[in-house]
Amino acid sequence: MLTPNNRLTSDQGEKLRELGLYLHEVRGQRSLSLDALSTKTRIPTRLLEAIETANSDALPEPIYIRALIQRVGDALQVNGAELAAAFPVETTLQSIKPTWKPVSSSQLRPFHMYMVYIIVLIGAVSGLSLLIRPPAANVAQDAEPPTETTANDTSPTQPVADVQDTAVNTSAESPQQQTETQISSDQVVVSMTLQDDCWLRVVADGSVVFEGTLPKGEKRTWEAKEQITVMAGNAGGVVVAINNEEAKPLGNPGSVETVTYRPPTEAPS
Repeated sequence: MLTPNNRLTSDQGEKLRELGLYLHEVRGQRSLSLDALSTKTRIPTRLLEAIETANSDALPEPIYIRALIQRVGDALQVNGAELAAAFPVETTLQSIKPTWKPVSSSQLRPFHMYMVYIIVLIGAVSGLSLLIRPPAANVAQDAEPPTETTANDTSPTQPVADVQDTAVNTSAESPQQQTETQISSDQVVVSMTLQDDCWLRVVADGSVVFEGTLPKGEKRTWEAKEQITVMAGNAGGVVVAINNEEAKPLGNPGSVETVTYRPPTEAPS
């Protein structure tokens, strides 16, 4: 609830009447009612009316009156900031005399001594830890096991990185290259290359060997003695080669297909 605003100076009251009359005329030119302007600015109608009529008793403190004038001006598409700046706002804050008493230096002295004691204690502990701990270089040299190579050891050793690279390269070969030397007449080998991301479920001889989403560019190979069933969520993105035959798409792009493959003596279902 607002109380009568007796803090406006004569200059503020005069400027409020001038700005209120101007905003009233602009609102009339815009054909806006007070209720419509209230909806647009989210300012209560009674405050809008108080601004236009310079009724300071219904308005809040001068600093808030300035904010209301700016919001109304912006809503009426006039320079709200310039209108608000024209309304003077005087600061009437009074200096506050401190009620506390300064603390004498004699009262602070025990606290200072306590802090100095803590700092000295931390430095002593840190220095003692450095004296107890052996040098890091010596520890590293002692921990390093001696490596010797004998003249009789003529077997070539391949670095670990090379072995890993070989494994990666082997897995990156095309499915057809991986399975050409492993196919017999009584087994079925399914090699696939992903041309698009696709969800797959692969069942070999009744066991689920893979279920998940493979990214574009992935290559996989599965083999079984009796049959392999492939279910794809995006059949057009999967190119399949059966027993080193010509690779073909599993189906149309975006279609869900389920295909069962059997050894060469049997046709896929």
